[in-house]
Amino acid sequence: MISPIRAKKSLGQNFLKDPHYLRKIVDAAAVGPVDRILEIGPGMGHLTRILSERAQKVLALELDDRLIPYLQQEFGEKENVEIRHVDALEYPYSSLPGGWKVVANLPYYISTPLIQRLLQDRSRFTTLTLMLQKEVAERIAAGPGGKEYGYLSVLVQLYSEPRIEFSVPAGAFTPRPEVDSAVITLVLRDHPALANRDHNFLIRLVKAAFSQRRKTLRNALKQLEIPASKMGAAFAETGVDLGRRAETLTVEEFAKLADFLFS
Repeated sequence: MISPIRAKKSLGQNFLKDPHYLRKIVDAAAVGPVDRILEIGPGMGHLTRILSERAQKVLALELDDRLIPYLQQEFGEKENVEIRHVDALEYPYSSLPGGWKVVANLPYYISTPLIQRLLQDRSRFTTLTLMLQKEVAERIAAGPGGKEYGYLSVLVQLYSEPRIEFSVPAGAFTPRPEVDSAVITLVLRDHPALANRDHNFLIRLVKAAFSQRRKTLRNALKQLEIPASKMGAAFAETGVDLGRRAETLTVEEFAKLADFLFS
């Protein structure tokens, strides 16, 4: 019998053991007998076990080599559980068939890059149900006009419909993190929320606008080297005043502006 393993701080590990919240996560993901689940960071397998009892298949990606023997022992006799020793940031999600649900208690330090990575291969997934730092979940779901609204808000809302499911107190984890967490579900869209001429340019524009969020759009977008004639005509053509700041624009306004400024 392999002894339980201590969480590794360098990997941002905080193991969720409270069965009440574990069941709530699986319920929020609406896991059923025909579902294929991609779990990122199974840790000690507490969530994995409940997922395996409800889902057709669980593919669990774990980076920590100390945990692999433990997980293989725990789930070796479960035919519907597959454990892979791999970095989730480097996993080839494009190799998966479509229709998977992602369920994950993400380490805080990789949550944003991993969400961006999953969105790149969004055609493989139907939903992402993620445990995140509460502040990050609130940023993802935020609307324009507040300090929470930013690049991540626009990016996620282009590709999905986010909803915050519930909060999880720090005391539900071992070891106890310094902040509270929240579970959020992203329902992936079949197509981006808005059609536009060049999606890569839209993402560059949004990133540039929020990279200097205290500046007006006119100043923040200078890094894109857009011709002055285009910038000067933007308000008349789109109704978007470049004297505004990025946090005041809706997703729709960003798309409209990007379409006009793209050349």
